[in-house]
Amino acid sequence: MVNRRVSLADVARRAGVSSNTVSRVVRNDPEVSDATRKRIQELLEELDYKPNLAARALARSRTGVIHVLLAAPMFHGHAQTFLSITNAAAIAGFHVSVSDAQGPSSRVPKIHHGLTPIDVDGVIVIGGQGPTLDLAVELGERVPTVLVLAGEHGFDKVSTVSVDNVLGARRAVEYLISLGVTDLLHIAGPVDWVDSGERLRGFREVCEERGLTPHVVQADSWDAADGYRLLKKWRCPPAGLFAANDQLALGAIRAMLEAGVRLPEESRVVGYDDIVGAECFFPPLSTVRQDFAAVGRSAVELLNELMNDQPSRDTVIEPSLVIRASS
Repeated sequence: MVNRRVSLADVARRAGVSSNTVSRVVRNDPEVSDATRKRIQELLEELDYKPNLAARALARSRTGVIHVLLAAPMFHGHAQTFLSITNAAAIAGFHVSVSDAQGPSSRVPKIHHGLTPIDVDGVIVIGGQGPTLDLAVELGERVPTVLVLAGEHGFDKVSTVSVDNVLGARRAVEYLISLGVTDLLHIAGPVDWVDSGERLRGFREVCEERGLTPHVVQADSWDAADGYRLLKKWRCPPAGLFAANDQLALGAIRAMLEAGVRLPEESRVVGYDDIVGAECFFPPLSTVRQDFAAVGRSAVELLNELMNDQPSRDTVIEPSLVIRASS
């Protein structure tokens, strides 16, 4: 086996299973037990198995290529998701092509078929800003399609992966209230982002349930400068601040420190995203962490299912609250 390509049959003999079972593991087919999957994956790595993409394409009339359509700017979460998708695709034996569908929101629903190559096996749309829903539905009529980070669910021909941003916001606000905070301010993200609207919704829901007044200021961007500007204008530092992302929280913290506010003694701050370095802010930032690696892996898994004629389904990833010194 040292001098030739390792085949599925070679791996199957070593694992004591059929070649079909090994093929299912390579394709991420869910109809394999966890123990068998783990054993086969270890053998695939040990034997340095590389899928024969040409043979696979010939047998299935496929190209071995999936396409990623970037329909939102590559900020922290979207960039991490894209990297996870390309990594998961490589592990599954796919090549990846990429195109950019960003631009004015009025343009996105009108994008024609030329945005994606005609010879790809499936498409993953990374959305979240503007109306990407129509685009995904149109693509889903002609090729297996997965819509990622757009907050939309329940389509017949399009699978979706999203993070439960409403839940993440609720956990952040409920945590602040559990500390005795009743004066709450939310710095909302840009209005054309789905994430921003969902986090604002979670904030409002908890305030309404607890009988608190939901104070909100609207940022024009996700940048720290906007958080700084908005807090400088606010009548007085709030006892509890929930920012729609970590950069807005960083700007707000600077404004508070310049005003002589002590954190967390006089004001408690929670951000969203857990960006690289959030633990090194001053003070270290409490935040809501999203598992973008899981989002990317799930996107490739769902696309594999659609490509193998399985029905569309939705995957929602739960975020987690990370508590640090800022709160």
